Amino acid sequence: MGKKDMTGRTFFSDRERFAELINVHLYHGEKILLPENLVQRKCGYSSLAAAYGEKNRDILMEDTRQKIHYGIELETEADYSMPERIMVYDACEYEYQIREIYGKHHKEKEFKNYCEKKSRMKQSDFLNPAITVVLYLGEGHWEGKRRLSEMFGISGNGGRLAQNHIREYDFPLLEADFLDPEVYQTDMKEFFQAMQCRREREELRGLLRSESFQGLSPETELAIASHLNVKRLVRKMEKEELPMCKAFDDLMREERQNGKKEGIEKGIEKGLVKGIKKGKREERLGIIRRMKKEGMDKEQIIRVTKCTKKEYAAALGI
Repeated sequence: MGKKDMTGRTFFSDRERFAELINVHLYHGEKILLPENLVQRKCGYSSLAAAYGEKNRDILMEDTRQKIHYGIELETEADYSMPERIMVYDACEYEYQIREIYGKHHKEKEFKNYCEKKSRMKQSDFLNPAITVVLYLGEGHWEGKRRLSEMFGISGNGGRLAQNHIREYDFPLLEADFLDPEVYQTDMKEFFQAMQCRREREELRGLLRSESFQGLSPETELAIASHLNVKRLVRKMEKEELPMCKAFDDLMREERQNGKKEGIEKGIEKGLVKGIKKGKREERLGIIRRMKKEGMDKEQIIRVTKCTKKEYAAALGI
């Protein structure tokens, strides 16, 4: 499991965040789901591997008051088989519930006839419905399929008639880049604000410096940093024990500095910087001084300019 998976699951498994996400997007902001009624449930169905292969959800919660199960799948890339995958997850959940019902009745010897035993449940038993939401944390729009019918390649008149009898299966889809961060009261507001600035580094830098980002918990900072697609950001935060804003500033500074060095090197290689191999001595020494000012070290300058150590010392007055 990667860093994104771990931090994402931890972040969205928080009961307040989970309830708010479901209420905002499934119930138009009405507080149908209450954090205190949520209990995290088993996410893996390894015992059903013979029928479906081992299946593991990202997050599954039960509303113990309404008796409804809610799942959230966190995706950073498109999955073209997602409708079937969600259908199997939900089927596994129902099968798991039936096995639990059967086990209880069998242990208490409560089955009265063959029909109940064959069904593994009584006519008076009910299942808890499962609703699974896909939260797409990648950039841009989801490119995967949304409905089971989109996975079929049927055509012609027979195909059109058959569609009337094919049962549909789809799922609610949330795309991080197109959600309205202002609708959230929890720190999901800052999370989605940051996601929507991933492509604009300077805008992101200003956002991370804003007041609302200064009071974020380490858990939230780690979740945001893991999904920003900024190389080395999480590692720098953890290794140097830096807050996200400081670590991001340091990386931006390093990137600019490295970019300047690479630009000078490429310019020299292409002959855009004159006076290295020929020309007046002062021009050569001036270029060495400029390179040093830009942050390049001694070995790098000598390697690129092919100057002597004596020339290097003369340029810097040492």
